[in-house]
Amino acid sequence: PLSGTGPCPLTDGGACATSPNYPGDYGLGQDCTINGVPMVGLEVVAFDVEPDSLCDYDYLTVNGVKYCGTSGPQGVVPEDGVIERKSDESDVGSGWKICWAIRPPSPPPTPRSPPPPPLPPLSPGFDVAAASEDKLRSLITEAAASQANVSIYLPSRADFKLDSHISCASNINVTVASSGEGATLDGQEQTGLFSLSGGCSLTLRGLILVNGKALSLGGGVVSATGGDVEIIDSTVKDCSAGQNGGVISAFRSGAVSLIGSTVTDCSAGIRGGVVY
Repeated sequence: PLSGTGPCPLTDGGACATSPNYPGDYGLGQDCTINGVPMVGLEVVAFDVEPDSLCDYDYLTVNGVKYCGTSGPQGVVPEDGVIERKSDESDVGSGWKICWAIRPPSPPPTPRSPPPPPLPPLSPGFDVAAASEDKLRSLITEAAASQANVSIYLPSRADFKLDSHISCASNINVTVASSGEGATLDGQEQTGLFSLSGGCSLTLRGLILVNGKALSLGGGVVSATGGDVEIIDSTVKDCSAGQNGGVISAFRSGAVSLIGSTVTDCSAGIRGGVVY
């Protein structure tokens, strides 16, 4: 049976052993013996023992052969089932971990999230559809890089949780829209929803825009040198900015329009509870 004497613990359900205090430095004068090791090739997980050309000071012995420095008994079969460890009274290393059998299996991988539901057919006038926040971001990024206008359809009842602004910094027109009950863009009271610059114009239609929060400007949309901003047939609520523009802040930008939309419980710390 597998057993050990001295301070070298058995680990991994009896499939491995380590030097004392591993992965920290082992102590001085700590000898140990492991008996009953299966006759299989050893797996050296880590090996750092005081080096010496003859391995006279700190070493591990398998089949009468000493191992020290950083060269352990990888693949060696312990024919007598014994591993011995010796250390002297000077110099130490971070030690070793050696295994001799299949270790307990790793937990099964976390099941992948189910794929998003198929998108409904695009409404006329839309170029592409986005079923996730990542896809929405990537479509806008790709359009900006190619200097191409883009119209993006979001599925009705989709709920996108944002942890940062969706940015557009190119002189293009971006439309993000939904139908039916609308898709939700939720800033989770952590971030504003959109950030525009470089002449980028944004139209939001048929959406539910909630919980946008900016420390300074634009709880929903902040535009600095952006283009026009339109919010059409949408619901905006619980958006705030620490300074200006609870819903929209526009500086050196184009026209701002709110058409057929409702705004509730939005505020700014200094100016423009809705638009500044």
